[in-house]
Amino acid sequence: MRTFLSATVAVFLSQCCGAAAAERINVAVIGSVVDTPFYIARDNDFFKNEDLDVNFVSFDSGAKAIVPLATGDIGSGALSVAFYNAMGRGVLIRVVADKGHTERGYYYQSIFVRKDLIDSGAFRTLKDLKGKRMGFAAAGVTALSVLNEATKFAGIAFDDVEPVYMSFPMQIIALKNKAIDASILIEPAATIAANEGFGVRFMNTEEFYPDDQVAAVFYSDRFASSRPDAAHKFMKAYLRGIRAYNDALTDRRLIGVKAQKVADIITSNFRLNPDLVAQMNSPALDPDGMLRTDSIRKDFTFFQSKGWLTGNVRLEQVIDMSFAQRAATELGPYRPAGQ
Repeated sequence: MRTFLSATVAVFLSQCCGAAAAERINVAVIGSVVDTPFYIARDNDFFKNEDLDVNFVSFDSGAKAIVPLATGDIGSGALSVAFYNAMGRGVLIRVVADKGHTERGYYYQSIFVRKDLIDSGAFRTLKDLKGKRMGFAAAGVTALSVLNEATKFAGIAFDDVEPVYMSFPMQIIALKNKAIDASILIEPAATIAANEGFGVRFMNTEEFYPDDQVAAVFYSDRFASSRPDAAHKFMKAYLRGIRAYNDALTDRRLIGVKAQKVADIITSNFRLNPDLVAQMNSPALDPDGMLRTDSIRKDFTFFQSKGWLTGNVRLEQVIDMSFAQRAATELGPYRPAGQ
């Protein structure tokens, strides 16, 4: 009888007062396919299972999402000069997890060259970047550090290449119109340009810059400090999203029956053609969320050498993998589906 009464009271209270509300978290997204693990976590209720109510806030670039992080929760993107200079101005952000890197066997990021230059023999090796016009999304992006590694590999100077700043869609048009000669393209831009027939994936950047940290997840310092439990729960759900993404891959692509659910998430959220999703190469995503810190340090040192960093920022202030480490420990070692 006592047990029955206790259960009856519990049901009554839940009906009168309602269940405890899930904790709200705002996450900045930029509409890129590297956001996919976020959407997998949402659509598979990984966030819901952690009692989180995750709200995606769209920005048209990662750079525009940096300043709102001063008072917001979570964002992501590349660790550009703009990122470090915002830190120098007092926007305190922690880099907490991998959101896409290059790795041997993946062809996610490549030196992309106009096809007519390849066909004519005007471009045969990376040394032929000398004197060429190369597209970049903006001044201070990490792709400029990738170019620096390419020029060192080729034995030419960084200043031998002329950077031209424009968005990825505009770069594709500029390649077609011969306004630029080359670019460093990630997916799906590289597949789109290759399918148009006016460009060639000349070289995987892994050849001269292995394990490049292309994008990362950020926590605002305020969020990480004042809401550590929510930050931990988010990370667990996010890593589950990464692992589900990796389980969907076959030969580093989203092809076949096991990829269908993830492919549908991409096509519905990013408005990409299903054929393009099947063709494009995947980024590498660490199932434990671990960052490629050597790459981050290499880019940071390059930015310093060019005099582009205006604040007094130390990487030790920036990188915090404690949330990913704890979440990975609780989830246990990643075992690909079927193994």
